[in-house]
Amino acid sequence: FFFFLMIRRPPRSTLFPYTTLFRSNLNMKDRYHKKANVLGIDVSMMRVDKAVNVSMELMRGKGLPVIYFLSAVSSLLCQNNAGAAEYVASCNLVLSGDRHMELAVRHQQEDGEVPQGIGEFADNYLKRLFVKLNREGRSIYTIMDQEEHLTSLEEYMEESYRSIEVHGGIIGKNVKGEADRIVNEINACIPDIVFVCLPAERQIKFMEKYAAMMNTRLCILIESVQPLIRKETEEIPLWVQKLHLERIYSWFKKEQKIRNTIVGSVFKKKVMKEVPEDISLTEPEENSQESILEKQEELCNDKADESKNNKNVQ
Repeated sequence: FFFFLMIRRPPRSTLFPYTTLFRSNLNMKDRYHKKANVLGIDVSMMRVDKAVNVSMELMRGKGLPVIYFLSAVSSLLCQNNAGAAEYVASCNLVLSGDRHMELAVRHQQEDGEVPQGIGEFADNYLKRLFVKLNREGRSIYTIMDQEEHLTSLEEYMEESYRSIEVHGGIIGKNVKGEADRIVNEINACIPDIVFVCLPAERQIKFMEKYAAMMNTRLCILIESVQPLIRKETEEIPLWVQKLHLERIYSWFKKEQKIRNTIVGSVFKKKVMKEVPEDISLTEPEENSQESILEKQEELCNDKADESKNNKNVQ
């Protein structure tokens, strides 16, 4: 009698064990949820926590998966370069790389939520990923184009994430043999993750030539990690705080601010061209895409200023 009680009830569907078996063999890209098509590139809509979990899953898998942070600059590059667009589309996961891309992606969400923390996705992703890597005692290798940026990253990691083994190298614009040397260093230390922090066009060229030679578990292509380091380490002078000029101060301190503003405006115009014909873009209405993006941008800037002021007061 007890023997029959121990027998498990069979599944309702006889296909259940077979569907799970087939599902485990699917491509990792097909298992991710909704994507937003921005200028011909599918960008994932997943939240930061899930993006970090998926990254750790990719790192523990087989092969050399690639995660690409698509920004306005790299998106415009893909518009003019079919090879770059093909490479980005082939990456295992494409995430939002800057505030312009986040606005374009968030606007396509069906829930109609007002986006919060626009421009912070990449920073929050890196912080939570570093926490997990620190907990597991992993190693990383960072490829950059400026020595001072690499030094600031090493100091930041040493202060905040001491259990992560950090390596890095510099690739100059016109220096021959640097890329080969860096690939040899990567193969010598065998890091868990390689961060390629180079301009968009150089990122893709490097990966196309050297990806098959690198002995690592995961590659993350992000143009820069400096915004996170500045946000976490840089202190605003007291006289700036007393005059309430924090926003202007940070505006001047940002690298390539003018260039990014111009690129962002060009990117926004190209995104606007994909709006259906029944929506007028010459005179933005209250519910038009352009006005919504601008309102969302203003709300996010106001919230960011309020949070900074509250921190300064405390």
